[in-house]
Amino acid sequence: MSDLMLPPTLAALLAVFTPCFQARSIVVFHWLILGWMQCQGRRTLTEVALASGAVGERHISVFHRFFSRACWTLDALGHVVFTLALQWLPGDQPLVVLGDDTLARKGGKSIALASMHHDPLLSSARKPFASFGHVWVVLALWVPLPFGSGRGFALPVLFRLYVGTKRGGERHRAGQRQGRVGPRLRAARTAHAKRRQVTKPELLREMVALVAQWAGERTVYLVVDSAYAGRTVLEDRPANVQVISRLRWDAALYAPPPPRRAGQKGRPRRRGDRLPALQHLIARRRRWTALPLVLYGRAVTPRLLTLEALWYGALRSQLVRIVVVRDPSRRRHDEAFFCTDLGRDAAFVLQTYAHRWALEVTFHDTKQHLGFGQAQSQTPQAVKRTAPFVGVVYSLVLLWAAAHLEQDGSLSWIVRPWYRSKTAVAFPDLLSALQQELWRARFSTPPVPAQRPQNPAPVPHRSQQLAA
Repeated sequence: MSDLMLPPTLAALLAVFTPCFQARSIVVFHWLILGWMQCQGRRTLTEVALASGAVGERHISVFHRFFSRACWTLDALGHVVFTLALQWLPGDQPLVVLGDDTLARKGGKSIALASMHHDPLLSSARKPFASFGHVWVVLALWVPLPFGSGRGFALPVLFRLYVGTKRGGERHRAGQRQGRVGPRLRAARTAHAKRRQVTKPELLREMVALVAQWAGERTVYLVVDSAYAGRTVLEDRPANVQVISRLRWDAALYAPPPPRRAGQKGRPRRRGDRLPALQHLIARRRRWTALPLVLYGRAVTPRLLTLEALWYGALRSQLVRIVVVRDPSRRRHDEAFFCTDLGRDAAFVLQTYAHRWALEVTFHDTKQHLGFGQAQSQTPQAVKRTAPFVGVVYSLVLLWAAAHLEQDGSLSWIVRPWYRSKTAVAFPDLLSALQQELWRARFSTPPVPAQRPQNPAPVPHRSQQLAA
């Protein structure tokens, strides 16, 4: 580690990842981390290797083999990130994990495990649009780091690749002649055909079970969107996992089953009478509870309605707490949320669900400033590893900044005077501060003189010999 001339705080963080790699791979891991942090252009493996300064030390093929053939797992790296992040969470507080998916658009017919997916950014209500690429289901841990000005950050810990049923992406441009099928394109088609079709909620359930095992006895609150609030995620979940999500307005709600009478025969009832729809329940409500809260960094006072019911279509054996939120100015539509933990109040449900926005910020920062999904890896193994590796880099930048401040350090970055109302630090500021520390460590360390062979004594010219 001393040969790389790293800041002490970053060197201590990278040393924790040593058991995850072999002796040869750990050196390449360090070079890749430095290259990804220092790269200024497009984050391809070639540009990352060039930014790391290891071009003369390692061959370029070493960096490609690190993702395609080296013996290491992403779950092991996620476990290390999870352990490092727990240091910034009090032991008496529950863990909040955020789950969602994001699309990384790709270009290239030979890229393995890529398929056509719905593109929410390009689609509209009238015309849906699909893009060719990779969809990653991500599970992140929400951590209130000291430089967030009260807001938290989502540190990605686990990734799973979702492969659609339709591969697509092989249509030729107008006027382009169809060529032969090469070995790379054939391998990409074969990998897609052999891929076992797994839904996004099933991938999320697999990651939640792994995080619940890491958490031990601590309670884990899973915050997801309504797309993941179904029977796959809610039922048969680990005992220490509770779910907070948005409730659909067309959800069929029931009263709890009535107690069984003495001498009653037959199978016990699993649900009570059907309750009116949420729209009818809130229409009859005349009194709403005003509760001052801080949501998404703003002080608001919404009107709340709280009730308990059985959502039999998604969770058949447990009541859920439902919180309906109404804007007093009626500028926003009414929204409904639910929590599987009946012991939590409405303020906890709304504030915890608001943490989900931190994962959207993580997707934006990793794509805009770290090049998430820009590497053009083609083999299936490299595809599964390259893009999630950016999540490890993102978490290391945040953890380094927190550790640097804890050791009475100062963060310096380029001040942008046109942002006059800026009060909170952003990820580009932290990345700029880390880059300055890397350059300061590189230039402040005295260089080691190279061992060069001494030049032989010059041979005198023939004219000099004759003159002598």
